[in-house]
Amino acid sequence: MNYETATRIIEFLEQYDKHFSELRTFLSSKQEKVVGDDLVWLLDSLTEEQKLVMRGNSMEAKRLTLLSELGYNDYTSDMLYEEFPENLKGKFKLYINSMNDSIDFIKRTNEGILDLVERKLEVQAELVKDANLTGSDTYDNSGTKIHKISGDIIGTV
Repeated sequence: MNYETATRIIEFLEQYDKHFSELRTFLSSKQEKVVGDDLVWLLDSLTEEQKLVMRGNSMEAKRLTLLSELGYNDYTSDMLYEEFPENLKGKFKLYINSMNDSIDFIKRTNEGILDLVERKLEVQAELVKDANLTGSDTYDNSGTKIHKISGDIIGTV
């Protein structure tokens, strides 16, 4: 691989790494907001999250196109590393390691957020179930209030 080709790849990796950094920052904020039950922020952030996902998809498509144009479409990062000029190998490895760390962080954070939301929903379901068993009022699908005592419906209002 010549210096110009390696430089093009590194310039792209710099942009891609920056995207992953932005995504990490966003997901850290999202995790904090889920823990704090900040539903307003979570709803308001959906557009930002969608934008980040779409940008990531676009960046991946550009990566595949760039590597294909340069004749390295079937290369892994390790294979590319071996082809890089010696004086650029360190920079290449730096970006690859940074992106791999970000990808691991993103996967773990998304799994943690999903687990947290599932546990919160389970708690809410139990609270609703308990409220219905103790005689609290509830509503049917049409919004009509249903009075319950010990789980038996005794009438609607």
